[in-house]
Amino acid sequence: MARMIPPDPPSFNQSLGEERVFRALRTLPDEITVIYSFRWLHPGRRQMLTEPLKAQGEGDFVLFDPRRGILVIEVKGGEVWCERGRWLQRNRRTGAVKDIDPEKQSGDTMYRIKSEVDNRVPAARGLLFGHAVWFPDGAVDRSQLPTNYHPEMTLDAEDVSQVQAAIGRVFTFWASLYKGSGGVSDKVAGQVFDTLAPTLSLVPSVRQRIDETEEHLVRLTDEQTRIIGYLDDQSHAAVVGPAGTGKTLLAVEKARRLASSAEPVLFLCYNAALRDHLSKNHRLSNVRYQNFHGLAREFTGPEGTLEEAVDALLEHLVDDEPLPYEHLVLDEAQDFNRDWLEFLQARFRDCAFYAFYDPHQNIQGEQDSAWLDKIPCRLSLSRNCRNTLEVARSAYRAAGLETAPNLGATGPKPVIHRVDSTQEAVKLVNKLVATARTDHGIPPDEIAVLTLESLDASPHWRQAKLGGKPTAERPERGHVTLSTVRRFKGLEATVVIIVDVDFSRAVRDEWRRRLYVACSRARQFVQVVTSTKESELAEPVRAFAGSDKVRQSWSNLARHLGARITGGNEDDPFVEPRTR
Repeated sequence: MARMIPPDPPSFNQSLGEERVFRALRTLPDEITVIYSFRWLHPGRRQMLTEPLKAQGEGDFVLFDPRRGILVIEVKGGEVWCERGRWLQRNRRTGAVKDIDPEKQSGDTMYRIKSEVDNRVPAARGLLFGHAVWFPDGAVDRSQLPTNYHPEMTLDAEDVSQVQAAIGRVFTFWASLYKGSGGVSDKVAGQVFDTLAPTLSLVPSVRQRIDETEEHLVRLTDEQTRIIGYLDDQSHAAVVGPAGTGKTLLAVEKARRLASSAEPVLFLCYNAALRDHLSKNHRLSNVRYQNFHGLAREFTGPEGTLEEAVDALLEHLVDDEPLPYEHLVLDEAQDFNRDWLEFLQARFRDCAFYAFYDPHQNIQGEQDSAWLDKIPCRLSLSRNCRNTLEVARSAYRAAGLETAPNLGATGPKPVIHRVDSTQEAVKLVNKLVATARTDHGIPPDEIAVLTLESLDASPHWRQAKLGGKPTAERPERGHVTLSTVRRFKGLEATVVIIVDVDFSRAVRDEWRRRLYVACSRARQFVQVVTSTKESELAEPVRAFAGSDKVRQSWSNLARHLGARITGGNEDDPFVEPRTR
């Protein structure tokens, strides 16, 4: 029995004749493939055609016999007749009569298929192509056929019951005209079949997955909506939550609501980079974004040391001198010195004072965030709305935290890359940046390369370009961000590449907090570059696992971090291996 595509058509275009021919062709030998209702389009300018074709067309049946060739059959059922070379067909239901040209229809489809096979399968140049016309509802007087209808290629009702002989007769006719043409080898036959009936899977590109995930991550959670509403009834409050739970988003929204009454609001953070980012991307009337040291300089000007400027600001606060702000919103409050916090809260005691913080992100020094825990109204965020589940899991495990629930966005696991030298690390990072840009369409300003140390301690990272694009220490359009974890706190990027990762230092809580902060800056992709030797992993693995009964190995370290080890040059670090 022939292979029929499709095996059982849902309809036959209301043609009993096509249905009758379909069932007859099904009885042909196994090696033959029959495609029903083969639709095609003109190839446009991409192919040279030997025959002019209309824009689109359809062949009723395309028959492929690897031993003999390809045959296109056009079926015309019902009442059909030829009048002075003009073919006519009457509609069974309406009685309407229309002009038809079945020989041209089958010929056009044959030429279209031949052009495609010639273009895609050069080894099939000797394959025989032919076409035929079939009138399954009547008997044909073959002595009165027009000159373009040869008796051997014109089939009728009698041939339905002897289909194998009829098809053989048509192939023999065309083979006699095109001597030397015929079948093809099994290998070439497979390529021809793939051209006629291709198989493909539409797999979403990494870029598409990135866009879908970004859309998923920007939704305001029910938890955030509830808290921002509750804050409207509180004048002083602290909001605590791990990385990625939307603290900065809520802080900006709270500042906007406070400023809506035309009362000036000071939005204070620690990092100058975060200040600049908010000023550029979240401009609000009556809201002033500033970092603490920048605020101090507003009172002293550029003269004197930074320490002197801070002292002058604190004295101003203690003396209850006027400030040009009515309300205060603090972001990344865990980075503020305790004295600063106390003086600020005292100054804004009769106004609105809101502090947003994460005690596990305290990497700026030995600051004590316990004071924030004592603010009477303390609210907690728990649902991660920045990171994919895989990124959040690795970040939280680095700090020994339970993974917070997220919005359901998923992606590839963070990847650990092992190198033997700083030169190899720089070369690898260049490759990672280029791959993210060229293979996956990620803009350079959505890529951040962060060192866990300082740029002064790692001069090899002072690169003017990475992956062919210029770098900048703060986020800048068209530039790859090249900075430190401390300076990038509060910011985020689609891709974060973490360098200078010495896992032998993971026994220190402060180092693991830095890794936590670095990983949590990434919305979707984390790449970790390390030169740590496997012989140095005993204590780090125990620190991450929280157990002394874990064997030192890269696989164990990766497992406890929820990461994977790169598979080498053939491995795309931006795609999970099983999904490629």
